[in-house]
Amino acid sequence: MTSGTGWTFVGATAAISLALLAVVFLSMVSGIRSSSGLPRNRRLLLFGLRLAGLLLLSAAILRPARLDDITRLRKPPLIFMLDTSQSMVYGGTNTGRSLVEALSAHKGRITRLQEYYRIDYVGLGSPPPVINPADLKEAFPFTVEESPLRETLEHLARTRKDLAGLVLMSDGQDTLSPDNPPQALPFPVYSVTGQETSVRDLRIDEVNTPPVAFVRTPVTIRVLLGSSGYPSQSATVTLMEEGRFMASQSATTKDGRAEVQLSFTPRRTGRWAYTLEVSPWAGESVLENNRARFSLRVIRDKTRVLLVSGTPTWDVKFLRRRLKQDPGVDLITFLILRTPQDLNLVPQNEMSLIPFPTKELFSEELPSFDAVIFANFNYGPYVPVQYLENLVKFVRDDGGGFVMLGGDRSFALGGYAGTPLEQILPAEITGAAPGTEYQSLDFRPRLTRTGESHPIMQWKSTLQENRSYWNSLPRMRGLNWLLRAKTGGLVLAESPEQRNEYGPMPFIVTGEFGSGRSLLVASDNLWKWGLPNAGAGGDSAAYRDFWTRALKWLVHDPDMELVRLAIPPEPVRAGRPLRFEARVLDRHYAPASGATLEGYASGGAGHKKIALSWTGTNPGEYRTAPVMLPSPGSWRVEVSGRLGDTLLGKDGLGFAVLPETDELMKLGINRPYLDRLSQSSGGRTLALNEMDTLLDHLEALGRADREVVGRKLDEIWPVWSLLLLSLLVLGLDWGLRRFWK
Repeated sequence: MTSGTGWTFVGATAAISLALLAVVFLSMVSGIRSSSGLPRNRRLLLFGLRLAGLLLLSAAILRPARLDDITRLRKPPLIFMLDTSQSMVYGGTNTGRSLVEALSAHKGRITRLQEYYRIDYVGLGSPPPVINPADLKEAFPFTVEESPLRETLEHLARTRKDLAGLVLMSDGQDTLSPDNPPQALPFPVYSVTGQETSVRDLRIDEVNTPPVAFVRTPVTIRVLLGSSGYPSQSATVTLMEEGRFMASQSATTKDGRAEVQLSFTPRRTGRWAYTLEVSPWAGESVLENNRARFSLRVIRDKTRVLLVSGTPTWDVKFLRRRLKQDPGVDLITFLILRTPQDLNLVPQNEMSLIPFPTKELFSEELPSFDAVIFANFNYGPYVPVQYLENLVKFVRDDGGGFVMLGGDRSFALGGYAGTPLEQILPAEITGAAPGTEYQSLDFRPRLTRTGESHPIMQWKSTLQENRSYWNSLPRMRGLNWLLRAKTGGLVLAESPEQRNEYGPMPFIVTGEFGSGRSLLVASDNLWKWGLPNAGAGGDSAAYRDFWTRALKWLVHDPDMELVRLAIPPEPVRAGRPLRFEARVLDRHYAPASGATLEGYASGGAGHKKIALSWTGTNPGEYRTAPVMLPSPGSWRVEVSGRLGDTLLGKDGLGFAVLPETDELMKLGINRPYLDRLSQSSGGRTLALNEMDTLLDHLEALGRADREVVGRKLDEIWPVWSLLLLSLLVLGLDWGLRRFWK
């Protein structure tokens, strides 16, 4: 098809045009001069004849022509995109079926559009899969497990810049970017909303958590609930930490919305997985969105230590001073200055000393501490046996640290044999002959091979320097009798001069019990590593470093761990391959090559336990073979690392495993999403009954969308006719001039 666009001169060039202009000008001047003296009417006639002849001659030379564009329909691509995800039909919603019916009902109109467009049918994906229009029938499957609307549209924006437009037939539930549609697309999007059946659903829409939490400090979690298809009613939101109840709160929806704030106090540091669950209502379309999962890192602000001493000694004095000087320690001390058996002539009611606060310390306030130290403390006169069980739970269940220091009122002499507290002591304290439970004699402790590699005893940069420094420390005086380390207990130092049937007497022993750790020192002479050692020509760093490192180890400080798990990249989805990574250091805190790692992941439905297989990738870096966690929920990964026969350490972290997809987290039409998408792209959102209007609009746009494919040149007059006519006119002008002269 052609359309006129204007006129042109085929023979016109700059040189010809200038020459022709000069000829016309000179000829007209000559004609005016040659007609002077003639009557006025004759002069005008001769002027007109010469001008007409020259114009005809100019036209013959310049060759005026009409220029027409040759055009055709551009027929750009037009895409009909159908959301084939499960949310389109799940839970009774009829959105998907109604859209397929609309496409089928308008099949003839859409076919007519092929006169103006190249039409494609696609689904969601990157790249989007092609749909055969013949498959758009009543039984069309909506089985895709996610709705990547933004990802699909951005892919088309990069690869199909020639699109005339896109007709999006979706519920607007984007599982990857639920509230963030793409902006400034290079083609208009026409969103068609399908018929929506009333969806009955209560769901968790949003969970707001702090970036980190502090141990023993209340944490508030803000939960937003949404509902549809129900009147205002109440529901209960429950928070669990890896299977442990943390908090619950009731909420009442209003206009389909409700907000709940749950507060709890973390008792342990580390990374923990949490599950939020809202109690279901009768007849809900979907229950998958009644749960939400997240993980939270719990860190320590200060290490809170409870020091209980049975008598004022140099060891207690130095320890108290050391801990109070540490800005990272919050110390609470209770010192027994007198016992009920002490002879005292002052009436009891005139004493200024307060009673020992047994209930407050070992029941009410115990969870607020990170570590408890018994320094030569005999519990009998002050602490009922049942409160010792609280200490056991504090270590085993709450991850606390416990230290028992020796002396003549500690261990067996303190009456701890056979008590619940003996469960968390890392060495056996029974079996000493009467009178040998505490031996007041000198000895020089010796580091064991385990002690040389343990982080508590890493005071110098090299093993040889550490041994020399240890051997330079002053001798100890006074040793509590211990039989041997328990299974899992580690003897860091021993007395080679005092022995029993199992070998040298243990001096410093550590152990791990449940979630917590314990440490015992079978003497009350560690204070000699401080000022007395400095006065003898040494320094006091050993005493300072021992307690700094001991407290860090007791409270699981990350800097003290030789084995560290890396947080898995979030989000973690059930049923998708996942690798765990770990960093392992040797006893000198250098990357450990050749370490042996053992571990497992546990959690999810049925509390499954999956063994992990580790391999080294780089010095000190290890990763597992791919593993798939089969079900969503709170999961925990645990690992222990050994170098030869030496246990380097253990680590564990919790993380949330989400469902394979968020496809069923929200049902129904997300009209705000579709409106923002259409408006930002220059399109519009339409209902099903406006389908004919949309097709009319697209047909009008396609009919007017043309491209130029060539040009047609038409000369109006033949050159020979113009030349002949110009010669006749100019000849008449010449003849009349001759006749009238």
